[in-house]
Amino acid sequence: MQVFINERKVKMNREIGRWASLGGLAVLVVGMIVSLRSPQLIWVSMLSLLVGFVGSTVGAYYANHWTRSPRADEVLTQALKGISNQYHLYHYLLPASHVLLGPTGLFLFRAYLHEGPVTYDGKKWRQKRSLLRSLGFGGTEALADPVQDAHYDVQRFRRWLAQRYPDDKIPEIVPFIVFVRDGVELNVADTEVPVLRSKQLKAAMRRIDRESKEVVGEQDLYEIERAMLGSRIDEL
Repeated sequence: MQVFINERKVKMNREIGRWASLGGLAVLVVGMIVSLRSPQLIWVSMLSLLVGFVGSTVGAYYANHWTRSPRADEVLTQALKGISNQYHLYHYLLPASHVLLGPTGLFLFRAYLHEGPVTYDGKKWRQKRSLLRSLGFGGTEALADPVQDAHYDVQRFRRWLAQRYPDDKIPEIVPFIVFVRDGVELNVADTEVPVLRSKQLKAAMRRIDRESKEVVGEQDLYEIERAMLGSRIDEL
């Protein structure tokens, strides 16, 4: 498997997280100093608290996604290590964050960084969250409907690719929901979209390899890749 990653985006988001965290902390300190020295300027303290809270929350989100290691892209790359070299894995280069192209089609991996118990009873997704995580300091967003989001990813990606490549030649686009943190505890009913832990991903792909009846030819793979990456293909 060959892996391509947008290192510039990773570096930029790391910097955003670092400066948002430092900025949020600095504003909170300023607000505290003002409240101690000039109690009559309560509005400055309240504004500082609000801005500092927002900055710290943004910093926590970016730190969890881009600074904390292993990142989602690193986990997915490791999980798929060893599959055929005909597969190409793209991180942060396309409209979907994690895309795999190979002889059996296109695969979109929607990665989740949640930890702890995650349940789905066939109607609603639930995650047990602490107060700090609920306030945004855990760096993860609340679970809404991962299956619906995965279907939307496929629709959006297909529309985007159809503007660059003949729609009738686009292979099947298969979504996966992948929880990449070791600390997650999944208790999920059957869904339309496979829900896996990262450690289960390689076995799922190898099963698809064995069972797939349609194979995308080497020339078609090259043309799809060029359509997706455009002029950037020569830079990777």
